[in-house]
This record gives sequence, structure tokens and C-alpha cells, in this order.
Amino acid sequence: MGLCDRCARLLNDFRSLAKAKAAIFVQKLKDVVNKISECCCSEKALTSQEKPYELLRRHGVESKRISYLTTAQSRVPTAFLETCCTLLQSEDMEVQRTVSLSMLRLLTDSKIKEEHVIEMGILEPLVDLLQSGDHTVQCISSACIALLASSDSNRDAIVCSDAVLPLLVLARTFDPKVQQNAVRALHNLTKSERTMCVLCEEGVIPVLALLLQSADSNIQFYSCSAVSNIAAAPKHHAKLLQLGDRFLLKSLVSLMGSSVLKNSTQACQCLRSLTGNGEAQQQLVGLDWVYPLLTLLRAPELSSSEAAVMLLSELSAHPLNRESLVNLGVMPVLGELLLMYLPNSKVVSHCVITLTHLCDIVASQETVLETECLIGLLLALGFDWNEDDTLLSVLACVRSLASFDSLRSRLVEKMTASHVGRLVSICSESENSDLSFAAGSVISKLDMNDKLLKPHHRAIVGYLMRFLRNQEVRFQQLAIASVCNLKKGGGLDGMTCLLELERELNRVQQQTEHTRQLLQMLQQDTCTKDKS
Repeated sequence: MGLCDRCARLLNDFRSLAKAKAAIFVQKLKDVVNKISECCCSEKALTSQEKPYELLRRHGVESKRISYLTTAQSRVPTAFLETCCTLLQSEDMEVQRTVSLSMLRLLTDSKIKEEHVIEMGILEPLVDLLQSGDHTVQCISSACIALLASSDSNRDAIVCSDAVLPLLVLARTFDPKVQQNAVRALHNLTKSERTMCVLCEEGVIPVLALLLQSADSNIQFYSCSAVSNIAAAPKHHAKLLQLGDRFLLKSLVSLMGSSVLKNSTQACQCLRSLTGNGEAQQQLVGLDWVYPLLTLLRAPELSSSEAAVMLLSELSAHPLNRESLVNLGVMPVLGELLLMYLPNSKVVSHCVITLTHLCDIVASQETVLETECLIGLLLALGFDWNEDDTLLSVLACVRSLASFDSLRSRLVEKMTASHVGRLVSICSESENSDLSFAAGSVISKLDMNDKLLKPHHRAIVGYLMRFLRNQEVRFQQLAIASVCNLKKGGGLDGMTCLLELERELNRVQQQTEHTRQLLQMLQQDTCTKDKS
């Protein structure tokens, strides 16, 4: 049965269009082959008499020639990429597989710059292939886009090419290889704030939350890393936490108990980013996160222990978490970590911060006495830290423990003259006023005997004089309080240079009296003006 005029006309138009496109393609391919054949690297394989069409015939169809060139060339010419771009749009599934795989090899082997792929317009056909009916093509094209997304300069172009929705669809496919490459691409896109915002608007958060429960450990890792990147921006916390029934936090807590250490560590880091949000802290109350966290604290990898102790210090800041932490055995673990990682400022800082948070629990005070926490804390006090923040955290913890009668006496028992010397040295020599004040506060809190103080009598008087001469009132007040405490405990007995200290105290007293008189005069003037 013959075609009607309209269908015949459409068929002729299509035939003409196909011939025109084919002619352009053949010409471009000939140009590529000519340039390659003129290069010295191909002299062994090609003779000067060979014509371009003979070369094509010798290597078979165009897609096979593309595959051959990706392994033969160290750098590919522009014309070659133009040909790839054309072939990627082919309707032939085998051509799509071969050419997209060749592009993946080029990107993996760094034979082509990612930016060049974008400039040559190859991204658009790769995005189109994400919606191919062939899983192999989807797998390869998503892998290509994941590699392209590793470069910051390409991410905006990928998002603008409408690749996000197809990637989200592939991230929920049942093919694990396709799913893994799609999630890896999404993970790379979350590394830039601009593209991350677009992903969140397109609905990436629920997809990533579901993938945290994947059976594939790599998919778990990439999805959790992507959530961590999003959680690092507080403005996205509301979207992350609004998933029903605390779904995201439950998934992260579950992943923190994974036997795959990199996944449990990543989940821990993600939870720490979220715990800066008060709503997240509230949602975590009642979830079973303590045991997996304790396990991770004892992990063989330092990075895992660091991530766990940083999360622990955040969670211990919430009063509702403290009792369960103490009851489930966190104090002995803190003692172990202080002894094991003493030179590590990050671990030590967060250990003593946690200890400070927990010491107001009566049970924790008893546990501190029974564990190695005090030993580890005093070792940290005697260590010469390069970071002032670490030493400040240690001093704050010692001062906090010294506030409790049951702990103060035990602390003094375990202290040596070298510990006192360390405190006095900080008071006398530190250029950091906060450090000096913190060390002085510790000395004023402790009821130390003369055996500990005697080797440092002159230095103690020296730092007290320094504090009294300081223009900050807090230092003067601390010095006076310290003198009172030392005198009460007999710590000033037998000290030399007390006369000079007495003169300085009288000077401060006179200055204070003068200030009081001035204040009284100002108050009287104010009352007189009010009456008039």
C-alpha cells in the first residue's frame, strides 16, 4: 500500500536532512583522521598512501574508531571532541555505549580537561543519555557527570543543563551501579553553595535521607557525605529536620553503628554539624545514640575517635543528655582517651569540655574518682600546648572540678609541686590575659598545703603583684580573693616579700576608697540636681 502525499513528503524531508547531516559528519571525521594521519605518532601504523576512507574501513565503524583513539592519544584534538558530541546523539545504542565509555576513559585518564568538555557542548548529550532506556548508558553517562562535577567551575553548568532531576531519578533506580554514580554526582554538586541550594530546591534531601539506609556501603557513604555538606550550612537545617518522625536523625544514628568505619565516621560528622541546632538536640533525646558513639570513641582510627569526641562534647552540652551519658559509661572512656591521645589537642580539648559538662552530675563525680580522668587531666595540665584554646579548656575543667568538695581534696592529693609551678608560670608569664586569669582562678579555688606552695613562694607573690597592678578590675579582685584563700589555708606562712605585697594591697585599697568617694560625690550631686 502506497504512502499518501503528506507522509511521502515527510519521508523525503527526513531523507534529505539525514543526507545533509551525514555529509557534515563524514567531512568532520575525515578532517580528524587526516590530522591524526599527519602526526608523527601514527607513521608506524599508517602509510602516506592511505586515504581517509581506507583508514575508516580498516578500523570499522566510527564508534570503534573513537574507542581506538582514546587509548592511542595522549591528548585529543578539538575536532575529535566535536565528532564525539555528534556520535553521543546517535540513536544507535551500541554507539552511545562505546562513545560515552570513551569519554569516561578520557576523563578518568585526564586526557581531556573537564572544562573543555563543557566548552565543546558535550555536557548536553551526556545529560540526555541519563534518560536512556539502557542501564549501561545511564551508568556511564552518570559517571561522566560525576567526574565533571568534581570541578567547581563545572557545577553551575551541570545544574543549568537540567541534570538534577534525571540524577535524582537515577539515584532511586534499582541498578546499584547506576545508583552509585548518580549519588556520587549529587555528592559532588553539594560541594558548592550555589549548586547545593538548587539541589535542595529540587528535592534532594528526602532522596539522600532514604539512601542512608541503602544496602550498598558506597551509596551510604556518598549520600551521607552529601547530607554533611548540606548540614554544614545552618540555613538548610530546617529542611533536613522537617522529615517526619525524626527520619533523618534516626537514619544517621543507625549509620553511626555501621561496621564500615568510614560510614560510621561520616554519620558522626554529619550529626555534629546538625547538633549546633537546638531542634536537632531536642530530636536526638530518646534516640539510642550513646552505644554507637561509645564504640566509635574506641575506634582504631584517630579520625574516627576525633569525630566521635567532637560530637560527644556537643551532645553533653544538653542537660537532658548528661545523666544517660554518665550512666552508660562515658567517664571511663574519657579517661582512656586522655591518656591515649595526650599530644592531640583536638581530642584532649573535647574530652575536657565533655568532662566539664558532666561534672555537675553526682554520679559522674564518683566516677571521676574511680577512673583515670583525674590522672589524664593533670597530665594535660602539665603538657606544653601550642594552642592556647586547648590549655584554656584544661584550666576550665580543673577549676570546675575544684568547685566540688569531694573532688577538690582528691585533686590536691594527686597534684605535685610541678603542677603548681605550671599554674604559677602561666599566671606570671603568659601574654594571654585569659590564660593568666584562668590559671589564677584554679589556684584560688584549691586548698593547697605549704608542701605544694613552698617551692614557688616568690613566684606566687610575683604573680599576685602583677594581678594587683593590672588595670582590669577582675584581676585585682582575683588577687585579693587569692590572698584571702592562701592566708586562710596557711599558704602565706613563711613567705618572703610579703611587705611589698602588703603595700600593693594598701594601694589598691586606697584607690578603691578614692573611687568610692568619687562615686558618693557624684550621687550627691545627682540628688541635689533632682531636688532643684
